[in-house]
Amino acid sequence: MSDHEPVGGRDSSSKLIRSTPSEYGSTSQTRRVYVASFALDGLTCATCVNAVRGAVESLEGVERETVDVRLLPDATLTLQYDGDRLNDDDIAEEIEDIGFGAVLSSKHELGRDLERGSTEERTKTLYITTEDQCGVMSALLTLDGVDSVEYSKQQQGSANDDKSNVEAGFLRTVQNLLDKVFGRAGTQGYAPVSSPSPANGSGTLEVTYHPSQTGVRSIVDFVTSITSQPVQAWDSMSYQMKQKKIEARRQHEITAWRDQLLFATAFALPVFVTSMILMKIPASHSYLRRIAFFGINREELVCWALATPVQFISGGRFYRESYHSVKNGKLGMSFLIAMGTTAAYLYSIAAVAYNAISRCCGCSRPVLMQSFESSSLLITFVLLGKYLEALAKNRTSKAVSALADLAPDSATLVGTFDETSKSSSSEPERIIPLSLLQKNDILLVRPGEKVPTDGVVKSGSTTIDESMLTGESMPVIKIEGDKLIGGTINLQGSVNMVVEELGEDTALAQVIQLIETAQSSKANIQEVADSIAAVFTPFVIAAALTTYCVWAILLNCGPLDEIKDTWPYRRQGFNDWTLPLLFAISVLVIACPCALGLATPTAVMVGTGLGARLGILIRGGEPLESSKDLTCVVFDKTGTLTRGEMAVQDILLLSDRLAVEMHDEKSRCGSEMSDIDTVRDARRVATANMFYYAACAEQGSEHPIATAILSKARDYGIGNGLDRPLDEVDGFEADAGKGVKCTVNNTAVHLGNRRCLAANDVNISPGTFDAMEYLENKGQTAVVISINGTSEAVVGLIDYAKEEAALTVNVLQHVLGIQVFMLTGDNVRTANAVARDVGITATNVVADVLPSEKILFVKKLRQEGERVAMVGDGVNDSPALAEADVGIAIGSGTQIAHEAAGIVLVNSKLTDLLVAIDLSRTIYSRIRLNFYWALGYNSLAIPVAAGLFYPLTHTALPPYIAAFAMALSSISVLVSSLSLNSYEAPTFGEKKYGRDARKGQFGLDSLVYKASSGKQFNISIQCDAMQNNKPCLCQPETCECAPSGEHRVASQVDSSNFPGCHGQWGQQCKCDPCRCAGCSSCNSKS
Repeated sequence: MSDHEPVGGRDSSSKLIRSTPSEYGSTSQTRRVYVASFALDGLTCATCVNAVRGAVESLEGVERETVDVRLLPDATLTLQYDGDRLNDDDIAEEIEDIGFGAVLSSKHELGRDLERGSTEERTKTLYITTEDQCGVMSALLTLDGVDSVEYSKQQQGSANDDKSNVEAGFLRTVQNLLDKVFGRAGTQGYAPVSSPSPANGSGTLEVTYHPSQTGVRSIVDFVTSITSQPVQAWDSMSYQMKQKKIEARRQHEITAWRDQLLFATAFALPVFVTSMILMKIPASHSYLRRIAFFGINREELVCWALATPVQFISGGRFYRESYHSVKNGKLGMSFLIAMGTTAAYLYSIAAVAYNAISRCCGCSRPVLMQSFESSSLLITFVLLGKYLEALAKNRTSKAVSALADLAPDSATLVGTFDETSKSSSSEPERIIPLSLLQKNDILLVRPGEKVPTDGVVKSGSTTIDESMLTGESMPVIKIEGDKLIGGTINLQGSVNMVVEELGEDTALAQVIQLIETAQSSKANIQEVADSIAAVFTPFVIAAALTTYCVWAILLNCGPLDEIKDTWPYRRQGFNDWTLPLLFAISVLVIACPCALGLATPTAVMVGTGLGARLGILIRGGEPLESSKDLTCVVFDKTGTLTRGEMAVQDILLLSDRLAVEMHDEKSRCGSEMSDIDTVRDARRVATANMFYYAACAEQGSEHPIATAILSKARDYGIGNGLDRPLDEVDGFEADAGKGVKCTVNNTAVHLGNRRCLAANDVNISPGTFDAMEYLENKGQTAVVISINGTSEAVVGLIDYAKEEAALTVNVLQHVLGIQVFMLTGDNVRTANAVARDVGITATNVVADVLPSEKILFVKKLRQEGERVAMVGDGVNDSPALAEADVGIAIGSGTQIAHEAAGIVLVNSKLTDLLVAIDLSRTIYSRIRLNFYWALGYNSLAIPVAAGLFYPLTHTALPPYIAAFAMALSSISVLVSSLSLNSYEAPTFGEKKYGRDARKGQFGLDSLVYKASSGKQFNISIQCDAMQNNKPCLCQPETCECAPSGEHRVASQVDSSNFPGCHGQWGQQCKCDPCRCAGCSSCNSKS
């Protein structure tokens, strides 16, 4: 019976009980498009992957560009298909026809606009298992938000029927949680549901619903209210459910290989003992040599009888896979094993028959040695290799499993939040399974508990350990309105949170998806491995046939007659025809295409999982491969090298008019004003008045300049709720690219740049433009504040460089030998100031560029032969990120930037860029090691197995030893990849900073860098002239050289200058009379 059996049609509400998606019809404005994922069974190498991909892409209705077949970390198929022309049963049957298992793991529906071709998610799917299936189905169709109901066998969830018992444990856990929620005493065991049967009413329902209209808990509460039967519910798209299914399949695979290995060993070991040990003991030798019947002795009979179950029961899967591989024209490792074991088994039967006929006829022909131990041990060692390989593969995928385990199984529900009315309603506290959460639920998170899902703090405050996602060990303080990430740990206070994201939409699920995508992607070297694997099996077969023919010709046509009699093969039971057969069988079984296929993906899996633990998300093999050869790193400035937050740095007062609150017009020229305290008071009052007008004008704005001015105003007690609250403004106007203007208490206020001054006919106070240029030369953004039509102050704002920016830039340049460039839309002076702070030379600074020009610069570098990495954080960086060989996004940046990047630095720490590059190089080095080992193993093993050295050693490689070597080759590749877990990230040792004037923030003098290899680098920051033992040639006001004795950094604005004094911006004092305290200009005059 089909998974979707028709039991009805449309009701008055136009809801569906449907059997297949085709009942939707094609006359609608949209068609049914599904995204489905299948668990696959039986895939071992790239040949299997290509076979499944080719079969699925041949189906009518499958969107070929969406077909993704993964071998690791788990064999899965993901695709989109047209539900009007195809269903999931058709896909599974097509895969089964080529010899592999396939069971639907998850499916959800997309809405596709037929005219525009766009897609967006419309509905979600919930699976409900209950005994009262028919009654529940009818009732569900009356529930608002439910789109359709189908019969389903989704709970089986694996590629083998017997795997349902593994799934049963998980589903039983879900039922136990549900029983606790709804107050049932005791639980009922879960039994896998057979084919849906409306007659007995039992089975699983697939409920499609609109998440904007209803939720999982509403549906489950409704079902439990209408039936007394136990209810099980789960969402197949939930990442927790997916990971539990994957873990169940992994454990099943390990158990299956173990059981097959034990069965084969139970028969193969006695065969080995009989042939290789007992036949060497005189007493047992004479017993086993006795004839049993028809000329067959006891040794041959026992070995034959014991080897047969191994050959056809344990080796049966290799025959089945070989049949399908021949049928599909894609030969793989199973075919080689089947050929080798069959040849050894049939040869042994022929040898037994030959010996029996010779004995019955009384002939004195030499006895041929049977090789039943070779065929049985060969299969046993292959199974041993598969078992060990399954164990190792399970370890390589632990990174994703560990992330999935971070989410708790349940949550404490205390109410719901209404987004429309912005009100909340409480309800009795209860613990519910995570799968029953809905958006806008209010949850209680106590100290020590994990945050159940993504949301926002509604009330309370606490500290959260976010190290699982960011790698940062320092807890993060969370107050009302702050975001919470599911899976993080609440350390101190209890908080109420409102649920915002669920399931696959959470940050944790997206990280898991990103890692899975990265682990399944291919590096270019994998393409080489796949191309070799595609022709590997035919090559090995040809090599085996060539080996047999060459040896047969050499032994039977005379070339070796003079020396072959000295060889021991005749005494060992071989002749001139069977010895070549031994060599040919060994060639068949020693070759291992699986080692080639595992070389790249296992290293990528382990490496990307390791990167995730370090807070570095690497999107697969291509960024890894590109990162190893980087010659240039291009940084965006704002938000990447700098903090992305403007702050007021210098304040230059152009007159004393704003200080009139302290002194009347007559006292302003008195000599008493030269007292230092009085000067400081005048500056304080004038500055406070200036910030009052500026803050009133900028209140309510979210512009970075406005935020900086409002923040600085609060330092002077200016702001709502402070000593001097802000007043309302009239006539507010914002002119993009110029500034703002308004009226505050009948006082005209203008804030802006030179264009603002010109556009509003502002009276320019003496020194205004000199002050602006002074600040701009220091890398600050100059903003002129004008009061009543006259410029009164110039405020310098700066976006400080990040503390780790200088560390990163200098290690890139001095240790890794990578050129560093900076791109920015800011002006040249500001860009150069930031570049000096972090150590980028002026020639590598590109300023005043538009987003479209950023991509042109990256493209230009690539055309010049450079391997370019672009580091950015904003939407305007996305085109350049996509154009670069490697796009690297800062974790705090926009989602678009993340999607365009190949590497994401989750912690937003620039030093993680160094770790990312070092880790990428380490992973790729391990990929090459694995690849060369696998290639080298096969290149050396095949000649040895073919008997190339037999004339020298007089020793032939037994087929079972060849099989053991083949198994070890795959295992060695896996162990090599797993050794990446011992990786230690680069670290920084002692760091020395510059002079006091720089407050130890950006004046990096020297640093110690220790690479992951253990090598230590001592880096001294100097200008080019000083590196050549010459005097410092830097400009005095911008000198950054650590040991320079020629210069010192210019000091900040002197607070002893009276408001309006030109000495504030580095010129001679022009006050007349002078009112500055301790004025050097006046002292020189006297």
